[in-house]
Amino acid sequence: MAPDSTPSVTHTKSARGRLWQMLPVDWGRVQDVTNEPVPGHIKRWWFALGGTPAYLFFIQLTTGILLSFYYEPSVDHAYESVNAITTAIPFGWFIRSIHKWAANLMIITVILHMCRVYFSCAFRHPRQINWVVGCCLLGCTLVMGFTGYSLVYEQLSYWGITVATELTATAPIVGDALATFMRGGESVGPNTLTRMFVLHVGVLPVAIIILIGLHVAVLRIHGVSELSFRAPLLDEEHRPLARKTPGVQLLALLVAIVALGCLYMAVRNPFAIKAIAHELTLESSRVVWIMMGTILATAAVLIHRGHLYGLMIWLVVAILALGKLVFDLADHEAARPTLWLVASVVLAITVIYGVARQDRFTEGKTEDKPFSFFPDHIVTELMIGTLLLFLLTLLSLVFPAHLGEKANPLVTPEHIKPEWYFFFQFRMLKILGLNTAVILTGLLGVLLVAWPWVDALLEKLAPKKDIGVYVGILAFVTFLVFTVWEAMV
Repeated sequence: MAPDSTPSVTHTKSARGRLWQMLPVDWGRVQDVTNEPVPGHIKRWWFALGGTPAYLFFIQLTTGILLSFYYEPSVDHAYESVNAITTAIPFGWFIRSIHKWAANLMIITVILHMCRVYFSCAFRHPRQINWVVGCCLLGCTLVMGFTGYSLVYEQLSYWGITVATELTATAPIVGDALATFMRGGESVGPNTLTRMFVLHVGVLPVAIIILIGLHVAVLRIHGVSELSFRAPLLDEEHRPLARKTPGVQLLALLVAIVALGCLYMAVRNPFAIKAIAHELTLESSRVVWIMMGTILATAAVLIHRGHLYGLMIWLVVAILALGKLVFDLADHEAARPTLWLVASVVLAITVIYGVARQDRFTEGKTEDKPFSFFPDHIVTELMIGTLLLFLLTLLSLVFPAHLGEKANPLVTPEHIKPEWYFFFQFRMLKILGLNTAVILTGLLGVLLVAWPWVDALLEKLAPKKDIGVYVGILAFVTFLVFTVWEAMV
């Protein structure tokens, strides 16, 4: 039998050799390059936020392609096509809601990632270029959100474009030319919508893909910046101990009680959860409560065992619940306002406590030893991606994308507000005036891009004083205060 099988084996090997000749790649070298050890501090999830915006961008591309099959980029049909997607096309409202919330989360995660890089000083030499690339990605992400919001062509989006182009026109030197380019003429009209569409589906996605590729390439060249932390408590076998404090156990008990409450609501089920403009049936509402109870019960067990992932699940659900409570109270839909207020305070306390006590959990508390990119880091990223899908689904069900009145150039709305990520500039505009706010915004943008070199100068003038950290804290607090201030007006 052996002599007869030899030609077959030889033929198989030669066929495989011809196939590899068609793809002349040293796969062993590729594996070595792509599987470079990852620094140990990346085990801490808040240091691994860089992949999250890329994941959300992929979701944006997928849902955007699906929406583009039904969207018509014309003044006469844009609003009607969005209305058809929201109300008539099967699952259109869900895809649109996923697209909207993925865009918002992408902006949040890009900001958080840049904050992490800033406060860990990972922008310093020789990584200045990657900081500049990150700033460009932030700018493209913000413009992507603005152009996407403009395509809805409702009242607020139309007048938002009008205000944005007027602000742009006040910029020195290039303001008028840039505003004319944005409008496609002297006023907002059909050409404006066409240009927003081309930017949103063509120019900006390609630019972001190129910038992400460049960002990853430079990161691979320089490597991830190394950070070291205090060693954890070790037992007699030199294994990390989970720091189970009474506060963490109390948090686990509270989550378990909430989980039991959700299961009780599934049994009793006195009301249905609203999704879009229709109420879910009694049975589907019961399924939602059962899912929530199961998820929170899992979170309670994980928190009790000292796992950070349980805390992450609880924080996501708590933040989502806080948002729902705020909307209910603002719209006077809460049946018992006092009870809702007490519940919101309890949820806020648990969120703050969880963030403050994250060092009491086991994940990331082992020694800072490098670990493999594949499969260790890939598995972590897949877990984060699954959590993001869960979060996006909840946000889309509880807060689906709505649709306002159709754009009317002859009627100016009483209150015009941009999206939340422009609240800071909008509040600054109200305080400082038009010209000053526009110039200051440009200067802040230039300062952000040039910060690695400004920081190096500060280090020379005042070594080891951490002036940049205090500047960053002041800037972030100012941004947060202005954003919340404008949101509450």
